[in-house]
Amino acid sequence: MTDLVLKSARLPDGRIADISIDRGVITHIGSSGPVDTTIDCRSCLCIPAAIDMHVHMRDGPQSAKEDWGTGTQSAVAGGVAAVVDQPNTMPPMESVENFSARVAHAHETSFCHFAINGSVTETADLTGLWEAGALAFGEMFAAPSSYGSALSPEVIRSSLVVLGNAGALTTVHAEEVRPGEVHSLVEHAMLRPVSGEAAAVDLVNSLAPANARLHYCHMSGAASIARVVTRPGNSYEVTPHHLFLSFEEQDPSNTHFRMNPPLRTKAERMELWRMFESIPVIASDHAPHTTLEKAQPFSTAPSGVPGVETMMPLLMNAVFEGKISLDAVVAKTVTNPYHILGLAAPKIAVGSRADIAVYAKQPEKILPERLHSRCGWTPYEGMAGVFPVTTVVGGVPAWHNGEFSRGEALWFAGKGKSFTAP
Repeated sequence: MTDLVLKSARLPDGRIADISIDRGVITHIGSSGPVDTTIDCRSCLCIPAAIDMHVHMRDGPQSAKEDWGTGTQSAVAGGVAAVVDQPNTMPPMESVENFSARVAHAHETSFCHFAINGSVTETADLTGLWEAGALAFGEMFAAPSSYGSALSPEVIRSSLVVLGNAGALTTVHAEEVRPGEVHSLVEHAMLRPVSGEAAAVDLVNSLAPANARLHYCHMSGAASIARVVTRPGNSYEVTPHHLFLSFEEQDPSNTHFRMNPPLRTKAERMELWRMFESIPVIASDHAPHTTLEKAQPFSTAPSGVPGVETMMPLLMNAVFEGKISLDAVVAKTVTNPYHILGLAAPKIAVGSRADIAVYAKQPEKILPERLHSRCGWTPYEGMAGVFPVTTVVGGVPAWHNGEFSRGEALWFAGKGKSFTAP
């Protein structure tokens, strides 16, 4: 007997069919037979659930901001079935001991599949972390950020030699920071300009050996993206906040809109939309902080915003408004990031891992009280989003009609572990 059937679902190609799932895998698409559990998907669109390849799940001493449970509940409530955690944690992912402990904890508490990156620092055990199962490395900081110190060119070069020889992917935080204090969103953007982002890309490109695999995080301007693609094999991501938010549309003193790289002008934001089709990956850079931390003066408030739960709803609302195509969203949040990470992407196809998001096409206002991140706020408050009614993770309805369930969360280990997700 089949474990689960998504009944009368609309598929990405427009067909209406039942999706039968057994032991975490799609076994049939068409009319279904006997089944343990049925979910009525009439008038709903079913697509492969997303992977967010850039999140900061905090936890440990930072649990007031977020932990693996609340962060991954937030993910599945937003149509995300897998997350890639960044290594600038407390303690950082510099040692095999710290890395292995975080993997074990995530496996016990995560509501979705997960991977954890290894740190790139002067003292990080790069080879040990790769052999222990780090999916990728970084974000490697070419500029300082909250909980991340800038690396010298010498450390960047030597690290990329080791990681290039291993065949590991290195993700890069590329910025140049001008001296000075920041007291507003405008000043923050001026001290971390797109030109500095582009210069940092040029620097890292110049330091990288030919075999280094580079993925540039949260690119915020067309000029810096133009520098990324000059090196063959590079990839990059753009965040929802750089697509949907501009600094001149916000209160300049509002620290809730402070992040690194900063928000840009509306003109720069619209330039990203004009090149949307060529952007390979959308990733949230989910980086929650507490409201108390964000209440500090602008000059000392931490940079970062939550976003794993709102990434897909914002994009799906744009799809249903006819602004972007569904195929483009699936490519940028499923197919391309999985390919870059060397993992098999879920599909609505027989034999695929059953990671599926179900959308009812009904937009709603994004409100913090409806979201699930522990930080309790969102920079997208009041904007429209189309949220999933159900998110299936490995055949288990991890999010369904406002309720959470935990199944078997897969750990996506890197090639150093000789493991590829099914």
